[in-house]
Amino acid sequence: MLATARVVPFFLAISATAFAANLISADEARAIAQKQVPTGSTYLHTEAEMQKMQPYYEVEFFDTATQTKYEIDIYQVNGKIKEYNMERKALGGSANVILSKDDVKAIVAKEVGDVSIYELKLDREHGLYEYEVKFSASGLRGEMNINPETGVVLDKEVKYSL
Repeated sequence: MLATARVVPFFLAISATAFAANLISADEARAIAQKQVPTGSTYLHTEAEMQKMQPYYEVEFFDTATQTKYEIDIYQVNGKIKEYNMERKALGGSANVILSKDDVKAIVAKEVGDVSIYELKLDREHGLYEYEVKFSASGLRGEMNINPETGVVLDKEVKYSL
């Protein structure tokens, strides 16, 4: 029994070391995330995080030209994107509604690809309108808010399956 107690911690140490050797670095995560943001966006920081025993990096950028913050979460174990978030800081909704729901569906398709939209509604908050869209596809689900006059994506969140 005593010999077994000594073997288990040694085995766990080897397994943890082998596991850590296969994780991507923060610099690798930054390079992956940078491909998801517009050229010229300023890198802010990378932070190691953990959720449900899955280590990932949270990488943030800011695009001063559009006043947009980007946060891309990258799994440490395989370098795949866990979640993508963008939010425009300067723009909001509109007092005018020009775009139809079909126009909004086309914007979502251009942004994300072939998705199934399961909720699309025009919402009014503080006197301004925004289209709120919820969508899903194989391996992802997400939400977007779109300006109903200009078609500008105000914010977008996409969560990917591991």
